[in-house]
Amino acid sequence: MPSQVMQAAPPSEKFPMGNCDAVITQSIHGDQTVNLIAQVRAVFQPIAPRHVTLPPYLADQPLLYVQYYEIVGNPGNQPAISMYTVARKYREGLAGQQRLGAIIPITDVMHAVELIPVYGEGANRMLAI
Repeated sequence: MPSQVMQAAPPSEKFPMGNCDAVITQSIHGDQTVNLIAQVRAVFQPIAPRHVTLPPYLADQPLLYVQYYEIVGNPGNQPAISMYTVARKYREGLAGQQRLGAIIPITDVMHAVELIPVYGEGANRMLAI
């Protein structure tokens, strides 16, 4: 597969909510391969202090902080658009609901995807420029 660019820009004047790409990730858990949809929130690579050696899984490649989506509808649910529907994935934490996220190696990314937002009545219309 050809290389692709992923963006994970923090909120700014131009992008008040940030500019972060969505991707399909693939990871292996035991004998199962799991594909998940996630939003890339940060790309980073740890740098060890002098005289410290990082383990290979931290030193060999960039890492991503991602926040996951869950599939809430399949193409058969809405034949007119024939697309999957996703929603942000949350977990219950001490401070209430929090986005479910993880740090993964960049090699877990299989492909970039385009998500089309669905704005409800409560959407902030000022965000659409």
